[in-house]
Amino acid sequence: MKYSEKHIVNFYECDENKNLKLPAMIDLMMSVSEHQLDSGNGSTNALTKRGLGWVVTQYHMEIARLPHPNEEIILTTEPFGYNRFLEYRNYVFTDQTGNELITVKSEWVLFDLKTRKLVSTDKEMMAELGIPLLKKLPRFPRLRVQENYEKKRQYRVRYDDLDTNHHMTNGHYFNWFLDTLDRDFLKNHIVKTIDIKFNLEVRYAQTPYACVSVIEDGDIIKSFHAIADDDKNDKAVCELTWRKI
Repeated sequence: MKYSEKHIVNFYECDENKNLKLPAMIDLMMSVSEHQLDSGNGSTNALTKRGLGWVVTQYHMEIARLPHPNEEIILTTEPFGYNRFLEYRNYVFTDQTGNELITVKSEWVLFDLKTRKLVSTDKEMMAELGIPLLKKLPRFPRLRVQENYEKKRQYRVRYDDLDTNHHMTNGHYFNWFLDTLDRDFLKNHIVKTIDIKFNLEVRYAQTPYACVSVIEDGDIIKSFHAIADDDKNDKAVCELTWRKI
């Protein structure tokens, strides 16, 4: 069951290169899927009443082009399957002529807001939404923590970073990831692919480190990121590939 809506990209959603910011891209994805679910038992409001919430565990994104200010784009999302603990959803951003700008695969779990643990999939809710049980699960790239990172920067989780699940919203991770990269690099490169895996929650007032290394090998430019505590308990791992502008 696909759902689509139009969106005109705002100037405040874009960076100094006039490209859609990655956190804004995540926000738009969350918005379109919530709009699809807002009349049923899978909405944030309905789940909150049951003490539950949706939590994303992994993304794979491919970016042909980032939208620009005042550009009208079409956001499409489709929940396409589940198993005992995992749910899967796709997103596509297209321009007005139907060209795919951004494609995303995502993996989700249902989360108990009190115990802070995942719960098994609600089969009745999946049936109501028309989402099939999957025999074969989608494959995501396997992400590994680097043995060493070139640099790290410490952050504190602010109240404004939190979402309705009471932990740092996943779009804010990208604020930290990009902030560890030099401005000159960001002005002269644009992201091509994104892979990120969320392993553990980042909670209010915690002070984790954002770690980064950049590797250039000919035409291949990759940045490796992690969110980690002092004890190296890696909360998230991310890999970005880039191209020169």
